[in-house]
Amino acid sequence: MKPIVKMTFWMTCFLYIVTTIDTARILAIIPIPSYSHQIPYRTIWTTLSRRGHEVVLITSDPIDDPGLINLTEINFHSNYKILRKIDFVEMMSHSWMSTQYTQLWDLCLEISENIYKHPEIRKMYELDSNQKFDVVIAETTLTPSLYALAYRFNAPLIGVSTLKLYNHNHFLLGAPVLSSHISTWEMEDDTGFNLSLWQRIKNFIRQWYHIYCVLNHYYPKHQAIAEKYLGNDIPDISDMERNISIVLENQQEVLSFSRPKAPNVISFGNLHISKKLMALPKDLMEFITNAPNGFIYMSLGTNVMMTSFPNNIQQIFRDVFANMPCKVLWKYEGELINKPDNVYIAKWFPQQSVLAHSNIKLFIYQGGLQSTEEAIYYKVPVLGLPVLADQYAQLNRLEYLGIGKHLNIMNISKGYLNETIMDMLNNKR
Repeated sequence: MKPIVKMTFWMTCFLYIVTTIDTARILAIIPIPSYSHQIPYRTIWTTLSRRGHEVVLITSDPIDDPGLINLTEINFHSNYKILRKIDFVEMMSHSWMSTQYTQLWDLCLEISENIYKHPEIRKMYELDSNQKFDVVIAETTLTPSLYALAYRFNAPLIGVSTLKLYNHNHFLLGAPVLSSHISTWEMEDDTGFNLSLWQRIKNFIRQWYHIYCVLNHYYPKHQAIAEKYLGNDIPDISDMERNISIVLENQQEVLSFSRPKAPNVISFGNLHISKKLMALPKDLMEFITNAPNGFIYMSLGTNVMMTSFPNNIQQIFRDVFANMPCKVLWKYEGELINKPDNVYIAKWFPQQSVLAHSNIKLFIYQGGLQSTEEAIYYKVPVLGLPVLADQYAQLNRLEYLGIGKHLNIMNISKGYLNETIMDMLNNKR
């Protein structure tokens, strides 16, 4: 076969098997200024951009990877100053639903408006803008006014949730509302098996009153924000949520109590688990490696500060840790007076690298979903101290599965905490 004929043959074969790749321009909006709301999706944004899709991401925690040339990030880290207005300790003395009325709703309205009035965002949605998006991905947690950007760009709307959906989300999506079922995390510890009729009636009233308030008081305020910036002709945002294309819910079935969902709700999880662990600092590595009886790791996450708890609570943990037969890593934000020799404190730890260490014996934490996924992935027993939101439901599930326990951090004694930890350290189950 002549060279020119051979080349023509191979080029024909190549062109025959090559398929075209359709790439999309995607607007992703993750407005809640919390690291736990951002990291579950990072794999999605990086994978989409590496596959040739152009992603414009509104985030409070940019990835800042210069190698991701198709990823444009609009930084709203400044919204963290809004989150710092929350009193997490005060929050524990009220139900999660009442906390939304008293603390969260106004903050989320402020967060949403900050996004709409940002110069770069305004430039995108102005009527004379030539910006086009093929799809809009928006978080479904407490910022529904941002759904309207999908309408502005005439694009399908995809919802994402870093935790289980609220019952008002299920209601709008057409799924049953289960006010007393243990999967209903908004009710915290008021749900469960074998409840009395009176408790179920109370839950029914509370749940439906909350849904009424969300749809008739809270959503209209977001409607007003959307209309303020996009015009009065936009549809009702409740209808936008009813007609959402799909919802990606960061909640694996094994970590939650099963419940009926709308067919367009897709569960996922573990996307943030690192394939390449961060190296531990040298002094930290020496501390936990030279631990003949292993070590305990305690962290209440990125938002809740141990130093915000009353001094007597902090003292209980300090005294109990001082008498442990093993070493302790403690995420503690201040200076610890009379720090025990077996305790290592820091304002931040590379958590996955710590949980992956062979000497770890117990993880004491607040019950956050990403931390739960990491603990199970690295096979570490957990002792939960729930503070807010879905943490109660998360820990109820782990206790039901027999892989953890939980305590009330605000109603704890030195003896009970010590007894619980020692039981978990010595119980081979």
